[in-house]
Amino acid sequence: MLAFSGPSHAAAAKPISKPNIILITSDDMGYDDLSLHGNPIIETPRLDSLAAQSLQFSDFNVSPVCATTRAALLTGRHYYKTGVSGVHGGRDYMRLDEVTIADVLANNGYKTGTWGKWHLGKTPGYCPWDRGFDEAYYSALYVHKNAYGYQPNQQGKVEKHKSQQWVSELITDKAINFIERNKQQPFFAYLSYLAPHEPWLAPKQYVDKYKAKGQREAIANLYGMIEEMDFHIGRLIDYLDESGLSNNTMVIFMSDNGPWFGSSNYGAMTTKEWQQRNPNDWHGMKGRNWQNGIKSPLFVRWPSKVKPKTVNAYVNVTDIFPTLVDVTGSKLETNHLPLDGESFSSTLLTGQAFKRKIPQLVGSHDVMSDKKHFNQWTPIDSVARDNMHYEKQMFALRDSRYKLIKRPVLDEPHYPKPTQGYLLFDMQNDPQESKNLVTTKPKIAKRMQAQMQQAYQNIFAANGSFDTPIYPVNAEYGVVNAFGPSRTGGNVKSQAHQLGGFKAKGDFAEYKIDIEQAGKYRIELDKLSHAGAGFNFKMTAYVLGKQVDSFTTQLSEYALAPIGQLDLPKGKVTLKFSMLSNDTMATWQSLNSLRRFYLIAAASSLTPADIVIPN
Repeated sequence: MLAFSGPSHAAAAKPISKPNIILITSDDMGYDDLSLHGNPIIETPRLDSLAAQSLQFSDFNVSPVCATTRAALLTGRHYYKTGVSGVHGGRDYMRLDEVTIADVLANNGYKTGTWGKWHLGKTPGYCPWDRGFDEAYYSALYVHKNAYGYQPNQQGKVEKHKSQQWVSELITDKAINFIERNKQQPFFAYLSYLAPHEPWLAPKQYVDKYKAKGQREAIANLYGMIEEMDFHIGRLIDYLDESGLSNNTMVIFMSDNGPWFGSSNYGAMTTKEWQQRNPNDWHGMKGRNWQNGIKSPLFVRWPSKVKPKTVNAYVNVTDIFPTLVDVTGSKLETNHLPLDGESFSSTLLTGQAFKRKIPQLVGSHDVMSDKKHFNQWTPIDSVARDNMHYEKQMFALRDSRYKLIKRPVLDEPHYPKPTQGYLLFDMQNDPQESKNLVTTKPKIAKRMQAQMQQAYQNIFAANGSFDTPIYPVNAEYGVVNAFGPSRTGGNVKSQAHQLGGFKAKGDFAEYKIDIEQAGKYRIELDKLSHAGAGFNFKMTAYVLGKQVDSFTTQLSEYALAPIGQLDLPKGKVTLKFSMLSNDTMATWQSLNSLRRFYLIAAASSLTPADIVIPN
């Protein structure tokens, strides 16, 4: 039986002193978006230089999309176990009982900070300043020019911060400032760049450079974003060198997933442009289990300890957490949730070869369920789970040598065709995934098929896997994202940033909340527009299935308005928002724009306008 978690760093090399840690991630940057990996157009001199000074892992895999990679990166656990199974809706909320690497390092003497993209929760309790970071800046997505974001002030109140900077510059400035203020103690700095995620937009000098190279404006902006980020990463490295911090600072660089072919402000790349961007001809793209969806650079620079070279061993994003625990000499609590990553610290510190013991399941953000109206944003409630049939899922499984893909997406006609739904590749001899070995190596294919199913079953059975958000409500207020419910029924349809489909009696959405202090709370609904005026709803509060309070309301034409009041006990409560009737002349209409519920203590003068939360 395949055990999908276990001891992760039992044979680790002993660290000599606590190093500083700088973790850098790019966003939607492909393996081939670097000149050192053969890109004929993009110039990345500073990342090329960083690679030359680093231990490079040529077979490093992440997940197909950003939120799932970030959950695995920060916890060392499979993302499905953390509650993160997709992007947006409520599927990108990392469970509140998950322990991040920032939590661990903060508890072991480190000062911790992060700046940039977060994507693991958008409401109070789930933001980076709630998850182990002493200092955090939550960048608005995806504002590259005149960047703005959110940050708590000294009193802990979250404020919106505007700037006239490009976001890569802003992130770098904040990180350098943090390091300068905290360099007398070990620090963990996590720079989460937004480049080159669309919309493609770069400073003029970079755009002009690539237009002069013959690129049209769209591609010049894309490539310019990458080079601008490269420049600012170079500024950070220069600062470390000039301040004397380099020798005892480990710098890690990686991407969160593979490249994407289009931009909301320019449209799609041409096939010729895509081929130019991907000179190594990897199959797939962001969102796919093919190599171009999950293959990422991984550079580890630590001048006093790590010798620069290239390592061909397969390494997974979950491995970074246990590796950092080892090299920092940190201790985990005895009740720490089981890790899925395996430490490669001995490879870093002694050059010992790394070979993965346990295969890693690569899951899709397109989890499949036969539940009515299910899509990539639908909460995975009990009905959805009961209808998540294994044979319909799209997975890959990697061990130290082979990769098995189940139900691959065949985006291009030249991709190898599956045998009975499976592809098997020898990644050491065929990293381009060109030759399907299912029929020529049937024993390996059969073994990995069994391992894949067992790995999925282990994840499915793990406590909290695919879980939905629990929204904290403090003594004064709480915010519930209406598009992140715990359960839906009837005609209700999930969308990325709104909830809709309410059109008949019984259509409902449920939400899990956690009340810090018992009392009366007024409920205000943000539904974005006048839509839904004349619709009648009931809001009911339950504890362990027993009703504790309720009210009925007719929605108004106002986008944001109070809808009722509930007397709520302390602890876990379920709210059910269910449709009663449509009293308008437009009986065919449905309500499609639910955005947020605000729960505000009845005695408080606070209004939703006073509550600053990320977009």
